[in-house]
Order: sequence, then structure tokens, then C-alpha cells
Amino acid sequence: MEIYADVVFLINWAMDFFLFWVTGILAKKKLKVFRLIAGSAAAALLYCILVFAPVVSRYYNFFSSLIVLMSGIIIAFGIKDIKDFAKLLIFAHISAFAVGGIGSAIFYYSNISDVMGNAIGLTINYFSIKILIASTCISYITIKIAANIIKSLAIKKQAIYNIRIGFGSKTAELPVLVDTGHNLREPLSKASVIIVEFEYIKHLLPEKMQELYDSSADNDLSMVISALAGSEMEKIIRMIPYKSLGNENGMLMGFKPAFAEIDKGGATIYPKNAIIGIYNLALTKTNEYHGLISPAALKNEE
Repeated sequence: MEIYADVVFLINWAMDFFLFWVTGILAKKKLKVFRLIAGSAAAALLYCILVFAPVVSRYYNFFSSLIVLMSGIIIAFGIKDIKDFAKLLIFAHISAFAVGGIGSAIFYYSNISDVMGNAIGLTINYFSIKILIASTCISYITIKIAANIIKSLAIKKQAIYNIRIGFGSKTAELPVLVDTGHNLREPLSKASVIIVEFEYIKHLLPEKMQELYDSSADNDLSMVISALAGSEMEKIIRMIPYKSLGNENGMLMGFKPAFAEIDKGGATIYPKNAIIGIYNLALTKTNEYHGLISPAALKNEE
């Protein structure tokens, strides 16, 4: 049977493009189509050279295939450091399970299997439909489980500490996540804002303020002023503007606590001039933490 290098190249280019696209999504990379095209084309070209060139075809094995994949990743995404490269390589192999399952299905129901089978020395003409379905399902489950494990490890890698907040004679204690992407500050004092879920500090607030949050009217400035009139929090309340996805003009109500203490692995940190920002929704579905704090607050850099 004649094997056409251009056909093998195009098939590999398409599969590699999809592989790198899935990898980029899993790794939360900003995808650049030109780089994905260039990376997948480079990987497909190297693969064809490895398969068709007599001088190097005898070196076709796991390690040479790995070098081809690594070369494509470097061109498609660029490399910041070894850890970033290792993460991309892991995600590429996880994605390969899914791509392999989909690819097997495509080859099974087309004539491409004959060409590819001879090119790589493997045929799937007699591939069992039961194995096909099972491999596709396993690929999907594997990628979901792996993504959840990696996400969980990423959260655990970020420190979660307990914080104790005091106001008047009342206190609240809850876990907070040190979020490197959180840099919200109160616009006048430039003090760091510790974002805390309303449910965990509502007992610190005056009853009228609690009613504002219960009725989701905490962004209504006139109602806020009315609720605070004459209360002990009137002079310490802060209105903090912020931007987030889907909310370009958000407003977060906050206050300066009597004190805030963070238990950092046995050591106690006292954030200076920190403002407590009250968030009226849940920050996570897993209940691992109920507040967000910036790294600067831990270092008392305000």
C-alpha cells in the first residue's frame, strides 16, 4: 500500500492542533491561534521525518515521540520556567487520552485507518467497538478526574489560614485563602481589603445592615446611608469600588475592624490598617475557605 506523507502530515497536524488546544484550556493559557498552528505543524513535520526518513526512522520510539511532543509544546505556548513546562507536558498527556479516544472513533468509521495503520505500524481495522466505547469513556473520566485533582492541589498549594476578626465586644473566626490575584485596596487609605463572606461576620454588623444584605440592597447607596445613620459603624464604614468579570462597576461595603489576627502556622500576623470587605455570596462551593486575603496583608506591607 502506498503511504502519502502529505496525508499523514495533515492528519497529524489536525490532531496535534486539537491536542494543544485542549492542553491550553486545561492549563488556563491564553490561546494564540498562530502559535497553535505553528506548534502543531512543527510536531506533525517532525513526526513525518521520524516515520519516513530512513536515517532516523529506526529511532522511532517512546523517547523520540516525547521529543516531538515537547518541541510542539515549546512552539505552541513558549516556556516561562521548568514548572510551567512540566505542567503543560502533563496536561498534554492527559489531553492525549481524550484525543486518542476521539481519534480512534474517527479512524474506526473512516478509511484513514489503513493509511495511518501502515504509517505507524499499528492497525485498528479490527478494533472492537466495545473497546472503542470503553476507551472513549475512560479517556473522558480520566481527564475529568485529573483536572479535579490538579485543581485541588493548586488550591492546597495556596495557603489557607484562620483569621479572627473583632468589632466591639464580638468576634468572628473563619478560614481565608491567600490569593495572589487579589490586590483590592481601599481607594483613600490604600489599605488592603480582606474579603469575607457576609454569612460569617453578619453577627458583627448592626441589625439594619444585616437587613440590607439579606435583601441584597447593599449596593443601594441611599439605603446604606439610611441604615448606618446613628449606628456605631457610621464613621468607619467604607465603600470600595471594584471590577470583576461581568461587573465593571461593583461596589463592596467594608469596615475597619477593632482588630484582625491571622494564625499563620503557629505564628500570629496582625494586618495593619486592614479593611474588611463584606461579600454577599459564597466564594467557593467546597467550603474550604470563606474569605480572601492578599499576600501583602500577611507581610504587613500596607
